[in-house]
Amino acid sequence: MNPGLLNEEERFLAAHIADLQRSAERSGTPRFSAFLNEREAVVAECAVKGRPCFFGGYPGAMRRICGFVEGTYASELPPEDIFPVSAVTFSFRKSDSITHRDILGSLMSLEIKRELLGDILTAEGYAVVFVHENAVELVGAVDRIGKVGVSAEIGVTKPLPEQKVQRTEHTVSSLRLDCIVSAAINTSRERSASLIKSGMVSADFSSCTNVSAPVAENTVISVRGSGRYRLASISGETRKGRLRITIEKYL
Repeated sequence: MNPGLLNEEERFLAAHIADLQRSAERSGTPRFSAFLNEREAVVAECAVKGRPCFFGGYPGAMRRICGFVEGTYASELPPEDIFPVSAVTFSFRKSDSITHRDILGSLMSLEIKRELLGDILTAEGYAVVFVHENAVELVGAVDRIGKVGVSAEIGVTKPLPEQKVQRTEHTVSSLRLDCIVSAAINTSRERSASLIKSGMVSADFSSCTNVSAPVAENTVISVRGSGRYRLASISGETRKGRLRITIEKYL
C-alpha cells in the first residue's frame, strides 16, 4: 500500500501499529491494538514487517484486534488465551426484534468507544457482541436495548449466529469493477462509474477509482450508502458470451 494514499487517521494508525510491534520485540511481551475494521486491518498489515496476528473472537470475524506475539512469552499460546477479546450474549423474547444498529446505538450511548466493540451477531431471541476486555463489565451490565429488556451473560453462551447474506444471480459483459458494481446495486454502468470515480467504492477494503479495474472471485466490494457485497462465484458464459456470476450482499 502506498503511504501517500493514506489519510491522516490512517497514517496515525500505521505509526501506532508499528510502535506496538517494536514494543513487543523490545519487551518480549505481547502487544495489542483495539478492534480494527477491515480497511484498518489492511493498513496495519502494511505498516509492519512480517505478518501480525489478528483475532476477533471467532473464525471469520470482520472486526479484529491486531496483535504481536512472535518472540514473546505468549508465542505458543492460542489466540483465545492471550488476545483481550471477550463476548457478551444478550437474550430477549423471540417476539422482540433487535438489530445490529439497535445494539450498537445502545452501547455507544454509554460512551463505549467503537474501537472497543467487535462484531455484533444477531439471531432470533438473542445476540452475541464481541468486546474488548476493558469494556466487558460495562457491556455485561446492560439490561435494556432500546425499549427491549435483555438479559446479559458474559461469554458466548448460545450457538454463534451466522452472517446473513442475500445471494443474487447476474450476467455481466465483463469483470470490470463498474460492471460488478452495476449488477450488485442494480444501477446503470454510468451511475456505477460515477460512484467509483467519486471514491465511493472500495475493493477488498481499499478505495478504487479505476472503473476498469478487474474484479476477481471472492473480492469484497463496499459501496458507500449501499452496503457490502462479495463476488461469490463466476460460473461460466451464456451463449452470447456474457459471464454468469453470483453476488452476495451482507445483511
